Amino acid sequence: MYRTKVILKSVSKRTNLGNLVVEATFISKEKRERVYISTNEKVISHQFLGSKISKSNPNHKQIWERVEEVHGAVRQILFEIESDYGFCTAELFKQRYYEEKQEVVEDDLMTLFSQFIELKRLTLKPKLVQKLQAIEKHLKEFLRKKRKVYPSDFDQLMVNKLAQYWRDNKGFQPNTIAKNFKFIRQFLNHLFNEEILKNSKYQRFQYPREVETNTIVLTKEEVVKLIQYIPKTYSESKVRDLFLVLIYTGLRFGDGVRIKKSWVKGEFLYINTQKTGEKVSIPIHPHLKAVLAKYEYDLGPLKISNQKFNDYVKGLCKEAGITEQIEIVRYEKGVKMYLTFPKHQLIASHTGRRTFITNAILAGIPLPVIQKITGHRKLTTLQKYVEIADENKKTELEKLSNFFK
Repeated sequence: MYRTKVILKSVSKRTNLGNLVVEATFISKEKRERVYISTNEKVISHQFLGSKISKSNPNHKQIWERVEEVHGAVRQILFEIESDYGFCTAELFKQRYYEEKQEVVEDDLMTLFSQFIELKRLTLKPKLVQKLQAIEKHLKEFLRKKRKVYPSDFDQLMVNKLAQYWRDNKGFQPNTIAKNFKFIRQFLNHLFNEEILKNSKYQRFQYPREVETNTIVLTKEEVVKLIQYIPKTYSESKVRDLFLVLIYTGLRFGDGVRIKKSWVKGEFLYINTQKTGEKVSIPIHPHLKAVLAKYEYDLGPLKISNQKFNDYVKGLCKEAGITEQIEIVRYEKGVKMYLTFPKHQLIASHTGRRTFITNAILAGIPLPVIQKITGHRKLTTLQKYVEIADENKKTELEKLSNFFK
């Protein structure tokens, strides 16, 4: 005689998380034996109600479907054994179950990730390979206190903890975290396609999503705050100066750090842009001239990686008082969601270019002139900045309206 049920085992005292397992109990006159089959699913103890998962767990339906899939497979094997022998024992079940599973010892997650990087070297650009290597380093740090972790161990809890690690330990912003998870999902897709990862449940996890930051620009008042802010360290001073260069030239980050004396002719900067190869001429603003003169028109000393600059410029803008709360719109499964962040958290190197273009439009400079300065190949590309400028006008008018109330 036998019976099966789903139970919660190995509940952690620290996190209250337990493993959902299928318990098969075999009863005979001599003894009672139990065999436990993992479902690879975990829930908090108070969310498991004995025969179902509480609706307080947002993924209760999906988790229970996967649990029932394992439970059904166990019952099927028990039925087949009983049909073959007329009875069923724990020993017969374990023998049949593990024969059918044909489980082999698999490589751990980090070994497979290293192999994935080597494979991608053949097809990806060097910068993307470097990004994968950076994620590999973070994963090693994140998992350093754990025993070996296997692909089948990757679950929603790990997604949540990894996102928290990147946010709290590394100081990454929402969009950086979302992009990192895109690479991890590519890795998991590869494992699934190669049949190394047998279960596709990772596709249904809730991953951090990117938020729309293309409308983030600095107002004239905020630029003045940057100019007037007195940096506390030499490093902070260099970050501020480089950011001001981007704001006053509209250059992309990769071009801004390459400025040298030979590019200066009279009152203009003449540059062949890296990304598009376009030749641009930029009038030298008096504030820009002051920054360039400080470094003798050679910005080599300001050179820094884009990622580090993006990290530092957020802190700089916070210290300068650019902390207004900004509402960001995100669409998730067709539903419009609103997220609020302090403005400094959403600032990056490209904010300088957007700020230049938007404020040039607000100043009434014709789009064809702006196009000559920024090197955009198509005039239509600048249309989105017109919309941003219009939105800024609307915001300022609302402030004026509220002032007179």
